[in-house]
Amino acid sequence: MSDGKRISVEQAEALLAGENHVMLLDMREARAYCQGHDPRAIPLTAQTLRGLLLHTPRQVHIVILCADGSASPARAELFADFGFEHCYSLAGGYAAWRARPRQAATPQRAAHRVAAPI
Repeated sequence: MSDGKRISVEQAEALLAGENHVMLLDMREARAYCQGHDPRAIPLTAQTLRGLLLHTPRQVHIVILCADGSASPARAELFADFGFEHCYSLAGGYAAWRARPRQAATPQRAAHRVAAPI
């Protein structure tokens, strides 16, 4: 993969926590997505792929996850081929994402998330 790279769960969490322009794209099949997904994740389907490739600013950081980390590198490469500057494939996929240790949100952070614009 030339312009995309694999990142760890910890790197992805840090990116999602620190950047304003990050999209978490979940490319698992609809049934798996419905059975469980990160609330920040956008399902990456054949229908949404075209719109994302055509209408998303190229500076947005794209983090793509699949079931086990084997299919997402090719999809990250596709985004890179379309000119996206920051494309990442999540190492270990959703299995690693789901198994990650979660930190409890502090009351101040939780209040900030509620007040943040959508």
